[in-house]
Amino acid sequence: MHRVRDGLIAAGVAALASLARWIFECHFVVALVPDAQSAIWIVMSTITSGFVFATLTVAAFVALRGLKSPRVFVRVVACVPLLGLLAWYSSGVTRLVQMRWALLDSANPATSADRLRELARFQGGPGYEIDNRVARNPSTPPDVLRSLHGRPDQVGTEMCLAENPHTPDDVLRVLATRDDEWARYIAAALQRNPRYRQVFGVEAVHDAAPDDGNDPR
Repeated sequence: MHRVRDGLIAAGVAALASLARWIFECHFVVALVPDAQSAIWIVMSTITSGFVFATLTVAAFVALRGLKSPRVFVRVVACVPLLGLLAWYSSGVTRLVQMRWALLDSANPATSADRLRELARFQGGPGYEIDNRVARNPSTPPDVLRSLHGRPDQVGTEMCLAENPHTPDDVLRVLATRDDEWARYIAAALQRNPRYRQVFGVEAVHDAAPDDGNDPR
C-alpha cells in the first residue's frame, strides 16, 4: 500500500514538472517562431517532456522509499539521482528562458547594440530565427550585419540583410550576384531596401517576387 502511495506521489510530482516544462517551451518559446519547423519542435518537446516525466517518476519514487530508511547513508544515496535530475531539469528551463528573451530582444528596435552583438552569436534552439531578427533589426550595427552574412543554409537571414538599409554596401553587392534558386527572392528583397538606388545607381522597385509559398523566412 505504501509503495502504491509513493508511486502515485512520485508520478504526480513528475507530471507537474514535465507538463510545466512542455507548456513553457511550446507556448512561450515555440509560439514566437513562425516557422513550419515549429511542429517538429513541439514533437521533440513532447518527447523530452515524456523523458523528464519517466525519469523523475523513478527518481522521486526511489527518494521517497529511501527517506524511510533509518540509515542516513541510504537516505542520502536515494536522493542523489533526484537532485541530479532536478538540476538538469532546471538548467534546461533556464536555457528555454534565455531562448525566449533572445527571440524578443532580437526583434526589438530598442535593444542595445551590445545585446544585438551578443545575440548574433547565440547558439542552439531557434538560432536561425534569432539571426533573421537581428539581421532585420534597424538598430543592429553594420559590423554585426556583416558577421551574419554567409551563414550556411540561412537564406532567410540573407533576405533580411538585403532589406536592411544599414547592411554594408559590399555585402549588398555580393547578395546581388547570387545565382541559385533563391536569387529572385534576394533580388526582390534588395529592391525593397531604401538604399537600393544609392548602392546600385538605379530606381528602387517595390514589387516583391511572386508568393509561391517558398519564401525561406
